Amino acid sequence: MSGTDLSLPDLPCQEFVALVTDYLDGALPAHQQDVVAAHLAACEGCTTVLTQWREVIALAGRLRARDVGDLDPAVRDQLFAAFRRITRPDTAAPPR
Repeated sequence: MSGTDLSLPDLPCQEFVALVTDYLDGALPAHQQDVVAAHLAACEGCTTVLTQWREVIALAGRLRARDVGDLDPAVRDQLFAAFRRITRPDTAAPPR
């Protein structure tokens, strides 16, 4: 992360991924928000992840309950498993 504010601690990309939903929700303490913003200013990969999450949120906001109910059960299970891996890696189901 060259060219960033050296007064802020470095944020590993893996930690950013764990914080991304709280960051988007504005639920991080101010200092942590600053650390994430500094990391994003220097990390193209995490900026891409943030953009992807924003796209997912925008698309999910257009879903109706009927859309989710019509989803193939195998696809729904895969989506839930992927979400669990991202948000709670310690509780994700093992791969089949």
